[in-house]
Amino acid sequence: MLKLTSGKLVTWGKRLTSLHSYILLSAVMYTVLSSSTYQLPVYNDTPSNITVYRGARAILRCSVRNLGPKQVIWKKASSDFALTFGDMVFVDDPDISVVHVPHQEEYNLVISNVQPHDAGVYECQISTKEDLRKYVLLNVLDQTAPSSEAIKITGKSYVEKGDQIILTCNATGELYPPEDIDWFKDGSKIKPNQFKGISIAKFRIAETKTLHSQLEIDHSSMDDSGNYICRSSELAITDKSVIVLNGKYDQNIKPRSQDMTQDTPDIAETNHSKRDNNDPAAPMSSAACTISSLYRHGRLCTCALTFLCCVLIVSNICQRHWVFGSYI
Repeated sequence: MLKLTSGKLVTWGKRLTSLHSYILLSAVMYTVLSSSTYQLPVYNDTPSNITVYRGARAILRCSVRNLGPKQVIWKKASSDFALTFGDMVFVDDPDISVVHVPHQEEYNLVISNVQPHDAGVYECQISTKEDLRKYVLLNVLDQTAPSSEAIKITGKSYVEKGDQIILTCNATGELYPPEDIDWFKDGSKIKPNQFKGISIAKFRIAETKTLHSQLEIDHSSMDDSGNYICRSSELAITDKSVIVLNGKYDQNIKPRSQDMTQDTPDIAETNHSKRDNNDPAAPMSSAACTISSLYRHGRLCTCALTFLCCVLIVSNICQRHWVFGSYI
């Protein structure tokens, strides 16, 4: 019984070995047949007309799918010599380079410090027996490019204590938006912290090749004053100073000039009253009332004039009585 069982095991083992060999052979044959199927390389849609300023950097894009083991060749249409072959540069010119972008299957010709003589038609060829080439026209404007900022911070430079700090950093790349943006304060890297109310939001804008990052600090304190730095993955860097003010503006407090304007009549009247009380000759001075003072202080001047007239009448009567008595 044992011998029979052992024999069956041996038989099944041989069958399994044969099955494994069959599967392996089938896989090899499928690989060979698949690789023997040739797929023609196809150009992806990329710009065919490029315009740059003198002294700028020109990037001529060439994207190919189904490239396989073939190579991309860049050359100027007016020349028989290749500029690049794959990742290699065939000319002794430091301004000529090739950038390979694996995920986009791109081999881009880069010309730094472009000059007017670099203008013309360029060819992106593929090393196949078929005549596969793509033309790109490079135009060079014979003038310097206007200044532009590759990275910029916007936001308030002064905030009240307890208010929110919001800083926005926009970093722009040449071909694509930068991969990342880092924030620093006084040289120390800032990280999101929910407990401290610090958040950092990021999103890309493909049309403008810009990476947008926004730093928010919910409740600012005096320690949040300092120099904030924004740095992109392409090492473009800029900074902005933020000062936190300790004390909010009270809208109920009137400006000093307004208070002085409103208080001026009262102050003048008070000073006039003090002058009248301290001057011993104040009652006599009322006799010299003018027409203008009658309009301003009519009642006071009327009383003073009445009193003065009474004094003159009494004085006149007394004088006549004295003269009449002497005569008798």
